[in-house]
Amino acid sequence: MTRLKSSQLSGMNANLTFYDKEFQRKTGISLSQVAARAAGTSDDDLSHVCQSELAAVIPITSGKGVIEGFSRAVNGIIEHMGCPCFVTSETDVAGLAQSIEKGASIVFLADDRRFVAIKLAEGRVVDNTEATAWGYAHALDAMIGGMQDREVLLIGAGKVGNNAVRALDHLGATVGIFDINTNKADAVAAKFKAKREFDLSDALARYTFFFDASPAPAFILPEHIKPDTAVAACGIPLGLSEEARLRIEERLIHDPLQLGVVTMLSMVVLPEKRLKMGGRSE
Repeated sequence: MTRLKSSQLSGMNANLTFYDKEFQRKTGISLSQVAARAAGTSDDDLSHVCQSELAAVIPITSGKGVIEGFSRAVNGIIEHMGCPCFVTSETDVAGLAQSIEKGASIVFLADDRRFVAIKLAEGRVVDNTEATAWGYAHALDAMIGGMQDREVLLIGAGKVGNNAVRALDHLGATVGIFDINTNKADAVAAKFKAKREFDLSDALARYTFFFDASPAPAFILPEHIKPDTAVAACGIPLGLSEEARLRIEERLIHDPLQLGVVTMLSMVVLPEKRLKMGGRSE
């Protein structure tokens, strides 16, 4: 998983309400509503369920250790969704024990390899890569007024990209896939019967809607931005050059943590029917 920097998390909780309003202005729906859509439920049902849960965020010190501000940021996002939450004072195994002893029904924890939410009683695990893909796909869908039969270029066929193809396919998009790793792109395209794109510059010139799941910086340039271009960019760093970003700011969904976490929460508190959702190709 992409390792965030403390500077990317600074002030996040204080700005959540503003961010949510900006997100709603761009997409027409709130963070809670897009998370509910990604989870296959209604906003009212999601709100009701969230209020009945207790979440705990457990700092994990393995690998490169705790990112300063990460646990507090996740805690703030969860509380923004109306779900009671606390950060454990203990870390690692002691933190897990503490969360259970304090009655947590859901735990959030991350190391260098995975960031997951776990519904303890049911043993349900939701990975951030899956939740991010579904959350961003539904945000893009809302921003462009539905993607049924629309062409979407997916850049990046890694873990998020793999889940994104499933989500985009489920929403009815016609997906084109590019990745510099041709083996990855070939495998994902074959699995979902998606179109393979071999020349990124050519594909960026032809497509209008982009889903950026790549860690590469600044490859989407001003000449790739059309009047109605829209971009869902979960990749860090941002794949747009600064000039391209300025041109498309009002049609760009991009954040370091917020959308992924709200969708993780919605997916982990869902009934089993969500886990059975799949793309049209299945």
